[in-house]
Amino acid sequence: MKRQLIESTEVFGKTLISVDVQPEYATYMGFSMDSYSTFLNENYGDLRDLIFLYNGQETLDMITEHEYMEWLLSNGVEEQVVDGARFYDKGYAFFRYCMDSYLDKDVIANFIRFMYQNDIRDSRDMDRDAWTKYLRQYRRTDKREIYDLLKVSSDCVHIPDLMDFLKHYDNIALTGGGVNECLKEVEIALIALRKKYGAVNEFTY
Repeated sequence: MKRQLIESTEVFGKTLISVDVQPEYATYMGFSMDSYSTFLNENYGDLRDLIFLYNGQETLDMITEHEYMEWLLSNGVEEQVVDGARFYDKGYAFFRYCMDSYLDKDVIANFIRFMYQNDIRDSRDMDRDAWTKYLRQYRRTDKREIYDLLKVSSDCVHIPDLMDFLKHYDNIALTGGGVNECLKEVEIALIALRKKYGAVNEFTY
C-alpha cells in the first residue's frame, strides 16, 4: 500500500526537492511530465531552492547530469528553471536493509542520526562501546531492533554523502518517488538531520 507523506501543498519559500523524476522511472510515475513541468515553471519564482536528486552515471551508470537537464527541457521545464536548479547524483540503498526488514522509519532515523553524529559511516564499524552508547541513548524508543538485526548480519546501512548535502537546506517539500523506496530513504535522512519537511503528494509516486 502506498504510504503518503505529510502533505505540504504550499511551496512558497520552500526548498523543493525532486527525487528520481527521471526517464528511467517514467513508467512508474503516477503523474504526467506535462503537469509536473507546469508545476515547476509556475512555482519556481516562489521557491527558496530547487534541487533535483537523481540516480545518475556516477552512482548507477544511469543518466548524466547534462542528459538529465536536456530531458527536463525536452519535457517542458523552462530553461531558467533548469539553469537555476541544483543537481545531485545521490545513489540509493543506503538504508534499504533496515527498510526491507520493516523497521519503523523513526527507529532507522534514530540509528542513522547516532551514526552521523558519531562519525560512523558504516554500521559494520559499530564496536561494542558504540553499540552500548546507542542502546543507552535510545533504549526507551528503539529497544534492540537495530542491534538484533545488524549485529549478526553481513549486510549493513551506511551514511551517504547525500546527508552532507541535505544538511544545508531547510523547510523542505518533497516530490518524486518511490514513496517506499528512494523517496523514503531521503525522508529518513531528513528525519535523522531533524529537518522539517512535507510532500506535494500530487507529484509523488
